Amino acid sequence: MNYSNDCKNKWRFGSKWLAVALALLSVIAYSCDDDSESAEDVLAPSGLRYASVTEVYEGKAMETAQPVVFSDSQPIFEIVEGTAEDGGIYVEDVFTIKDSTGVISLAMDNELVAGLYKLNVKVSNKVGEKVFPEAVEFRILPSAIEGLQYAPYVQTIVRGAEGQKTSKPLFKGSQPATFSLEGESDFAINAETGEISLALDSDIEAGNYKLSVNVSNAAGEAKFKEVVMVKVETKAYNLVYSPQEYLDVQQLQAKQSAQPTVEGTGPFTFSLKDDFGTFTIDENTGVISLPENHPLDINTYNLTVVATNAHGSAEFANAASFQIVEIKAVLPSDLQYSKSAYVVNESFAFQSVQPTVVGTTPITYALVDDKGAFSIDQNTGVISLAEGNSLAVGEYTLSVKATNIKGEVTFTDVITVTIQVPTFEVVFEDGWDDVSPKVGEKGLGNMTTVSIVGDPVQASNNKWTYGWGNWTVLDLDQVIGSRGAIIIPKKSENDDWLLAENVDLSNCLNSELTFAGYYKYGLDGQTLKLKVSEDFTGDVTTATWVEVSYDGLANGNCQERIVDLSQFDGKVVTIALHHETLASSGINIDSATRNHCIYNFEVKALRK
Repeated sequence: MNYSNDCKNKWRFGSKWLAVALALLSVIAYSCDDDSESAEDVLAPSGLRYASVTEVYEGKAMETAQPVVFSDSQPIFEIVEGTAEDGGIYVEDVFTIKDSTGVISLAMDNELVAGLYKLNVKVSNKVGEKVFPEAVEFRILPSAIEGLQYAPYVQTIVRGAEGQKTSKPLFKGSQPATFSLEGESDFAINAETGEISLALDSDIEAGNYKLSVNVSNAAGEAKFKEVVMVKVETKAYNLVYSPQEYLDVQQLQAKQSAQPTVEGTGPFTFSLKDDFGTFTIDENTGVISLPENHPLDINTYNLTVVATNAHGSAEFANAASFQIVEIKAVLPSDLQYSKSAYVVNESFAFQSVQPTVVGTTPITYALVDDKGAFSIDQNTGVISLAEGNSLAVGEYTLSVKATNIKGEVTFTDVITVTIQVPTFEVVFEDGWDDVSPKVGEKGLGNMTTVSIVGDPVQASNNKWTYGWGNWTVLDLDQVIGSRGAIIIPKKSENDDWLLAENVDLSNCLNSELTFAGYYKYGLDGQTLKLKVSEDFTGDVTTATWVEVSYDGLANGNCQERIVDLSQFDGKVVTIALHHETLASSGINIDSATRNHCIYNFEVKALRK
């Protein structure tokens, strides 16, 4: 209704009836004023209604639908007050309202706890404003536990040390929460905090233990499988010498124990609690030694060994014992080499293991026949050949004489050395013969590729461009059809690597790389580089690369190249064919870029 026009109509009515106009004027004025007040009542905001909100969970986001309100102009909404019941705690500004729509929201990870929340909402428009008490109610329910994690995942506990425990876990969900461990174990968990610990008297073995945790709250129970790995570290325990007793060690005779086994968290260092002025122990291996011509009297000497690690020291009483007896000279006997047969390449160096022997020490050794090239260490009995020796191919059986104060004994045919013609063995091969182009696959056998510049693309016929891929190439007889690797960077910038990773030359001599290939198109045949790295771990840009020269490949004519890699003998390396054409380096992309085809890629060496 237009209240202003109504008043005008009443005035026109009065002008027709001038006789009664003055009598009715006050009535008409009163009527207009009364109508204006009624209009304000109708135009002010009224009838605010929100759709009911069913379930809201602790810490979760929420947004209401837009409410209904009666207003003849744009209403403005505001939360003026809130209350909480049933355990809830109202927090200012956690509930937010969009002033133009009245939509009420809660953000994810909000801090409200379970309970009943009521909000008073004020709505304003051009005419006025009105507060609607308890305009909307929210029942916030407990939220289930989720996302439980211990940071870091691997945590260390030292067995037997006080105060050792994991960190508290991080999680989302309603609190309080109660924690428990799944299954029976030596570990215990604090039901309130989730911290995991070990009893001080636990004898659990050192090692890694994956634990599963159950968490309960008002919303129920949640299970988290192997959510933390506890690394149990310990002092040394179970130190054992085998044998433990060393009997009949003659006066003045040298003797050495075996290396002990020990459990716990290494590394360990070893010491003797009492060395009786004579015994020594290797601090790294725990081997106990009694020197030759020692002054110990006839007796039994029980030794206590102390093993120390980062968590402290542990004593092992009577860990080893030595029985010193009167000198009784005994002829050498039972001389044995634990490895008695060897195969050695012609002119290569060789060295045997040290023999064991029974008898009164000291014992000296000699060869009955050195075959013109063998030698023996007179103190240790180790037999050797010098590098570059002239022994012919064949089998050589050696006999050893052992001498002590009691006399000399010959041990016949105790070791056999077979000299063979040096033969190159394959250390690495490409594996291309067993693969063929497939959709989405490079098919490069034992080799891998990396593209730094430009994304490799596979054509509809499975041939790769802008990167290395498997295809048919010319062989050394210039016959097409063999499997090989091709890089086709076209007339574009590229930085592509073909990698033979972890080529083990650690026990090799005279290592060499054999590969064959050719290029097509372009003017410069030297853009394909051969590089070797000793520290490649997956990132070609951070590895140290040594460029190895070779005769460049020919244009359209497959040729073989043999490259000396002996500078890398004794090492584990990664070998790469690197093709790089970058305008920033001054290269003419149109003339330098070509197809490179590699027929085979093989590393050979002589085994030591």
